Amino acid sequence: MVLDWDALLNDCIDFTQRLIQTPSMTYEEAPLAELVAAELQKLNFDQVWIDEIGNVNGRIRGTDPSLGALVLNTHLDHVDPGELSLWSVPPYSGTIVGDRIVGRGACDIKGPLAVQVYSMAALLRAGIRPRRDVVFNGVVEEEIGGTGAKYWAKNLDYPVDLVVLGEPSDNKIALGHRGIAQMWVQFNGRSVHASVPENGINPNYALAQFIQDVQAAKGELSAHELLGATSVTPTIIEVDTTSTNVTPAWARVCLDFRTASESLNSLREFVQRLVGDQAVLLEDAMCTPPIAFPEGHATIHGFYTPPTDEKVQRAQALIGAGMGREAELSRYQFATDGRHFVPYNLTIIGYGPSLESQAHVVDEYISIPKMAESLRGHVELLKSY
Repeated sequence: MVLDWDALLNDCIDFTQRLIQTPSMTYEEAPLAELVAAELQKLNFDQVWIDEIGNVNGRIRGTDPSLGALVLNTHLDHVDPGELSLWSVPPYSGTIVGDRIVGRGACDIKGPLAVQVYSMAALLRAGIRPRRDVVFNGVVEEEIGGTGAKYWAKNLDYPVDLVVLGEPSDNKIALGHRGIAQMWVQFNGRSVHASVPENGINPNYALAQFIQDVQAAKGELSAHELLGATSVTPTIIEVDTTSTNVTPAWARVCLDFRTASESLNSLREFVQRLVGDQAVLLEDAMCTPPIAFPEGHATIHGFYTPPTDEKVQRAQALIGAGMGREAELSRYQFATDGRHFVPYNLTIIGYGPSLESQAHVVDEYISIPKMAESLRGHVELLKSY
């Protein structure tokens, strides 16, 4: 395969900078979708389209139409850059600092998006047709629950053999992540004027003790052999009043669970054991945004592809050959759109050049050497899978 790798990387870097320089907060992805679509057309992809919900797609046709497609999935939106004065460079500049590209979305997910696009472009530049169709799929609204991914999976009209997520994995192959379950736990009291607290029952005290109890008992929750331990985190706290001189009639906390080994019933039992009859679990008021998860005794999970899966082993061998080193197996700590593909029986792995620890932080960056390595891993995968 004759390919100018330096030129490929330079073009990928330039595209990453242009992506970062195009803000695409959730619900505002349209300009970025147009930019990506124009790039795919310029690179001579066989088919480029933006669907009804705003997802951008591009296809390179393979030599064997009977084979399921290899899909490179990523998302278009990013989180708010926050306080601008905390950044060492303007967050939408895509400035190169040393061997890093810095800017909001550099890691999550515009650098990986550029690597996916330019690994596909590499095949066209080298005059190589993959065995199977390769499809780029950039979806909207990942940061708020995955509307774009759900739409894509529900309306999928072509066979898919493997989905490769571009989420940050440090060029390791991520085989899954824990699922999400959330619930409100409410403590009821009796509201009174704050000057006579002895005449009421202030639920804030019981709530505070409960949070301490959760911290002490979290080790009782189970773990998955690869995806890790179940975690529980108190997030939002609410009371029924906005008056500063009134004790609340109720106080509640949202618990965010991440697990691949517990069920909704077992998590409810865990909480109920801690609160006894002091509190109620609100069944009809999920935390915001609402999260769908299995009911009853079904295990809650994000996605999990076993390392023994033949597709994992084939992808691992090809990616490793491309990078010139072993492709390690790993997992994600955070949730991804991969969880939305599970109901459709799609096989999913993650492979991206950025660091998970760089997602959503000030001075977010992606390493240029990691991008170069990931391009080689992707190209070998796309060429030979």
